[in-house]
Amino acid sequence: ILSAGIFQSAFGLSSSSSPPRIAVSRRSILRTAVVAPILSCPLFTRVVRAEESTRPFESNAFPKAELTNSITASRDTNVSPMEVYDTLRSKLRKNANVEGARALDVGAGAGVSTQVLYQQLGYKTIDAVDWSGVAWETNVVEAGYCPPTVHFYELDDERFVKEWQKLGLPRYDIIAFNFAVNKDKAQYFCSNLLKPDGLLLAPINIQKDYWLKQSYQLLDAEGRVAWSANDVGAWQVLFQPDVTQDTCQGIWCAPFNGFQKLRVYN
Repeated sequence: ILSAGIFQSAFGLSSSSSPPRIAVSRRSILRTAVVAPILSCPLFTRVVRAEESTRPFESNAFPKAELTNSITASRDTNVSPMEVYDTLRSKLRKNANVEGARALDVGAGAGVSTQVLYQQLGYKTIDAVDWSGVAWETNVVEAGYCPPTVHFYELDDERFVKEWQKLGLPRYDIIAFNFAVNKDKAQYFCSNLLKPDGLLLAPINIQKDYWLKQSYQLLDAEGRVAWSANDVGAWQVLFQPDVTQDTCQGIWCAPFNGFQKLRVYN
């Protein structure tokens, strides 16, 4: 678990084969996600019996509460402190059994935030996005449960937006970011991916490209602030940085984590 001091110091960082098998491994399927990114969870689970048809989404990481002095996900578990999930529960609007209600979970990690959206806020149709599918595979595919209305995309948010546009997916009632973003990215998602009455919750840098302090902000579809907080309980709002940004530095960023940024050339 990273404390605030360790996390800040991290920003100072300078830059046997097995026999072939016929069956395709889960890992190899995940690794094809850049070409075919949508992963309906049942692809990796056994056939669902009739009595399980109403079984809710479940992440094996949900009971693994993280207690730290900053709101930064553990690099080992991809689980954020409980204060993050408490904020999701208290600030994002519950689904009052509205048909077609949709949620977007950006930086879903091990699926704990997805479980909050599904079980506690009542959103059954969820798109979960993360550039690495390892934590999701371990905690949801292999040790949890994923209903067919939840889809995981092993993509960063920029690649996901392109896929969302290509597939012509509907807009969302709520969007949750689980990593720090600049205000312009949050406003882009509000304007382009939220429904007119939708809400977006994100830790937003207090200054552009300054990754050492954020404020939690709840925004409407026009990017207006409905609620904000620099601290949540006794914890300062400090999330891992947006890996897609060139200003991202330290252990959460390339080249240390293996991420490769989407490059667009004219």
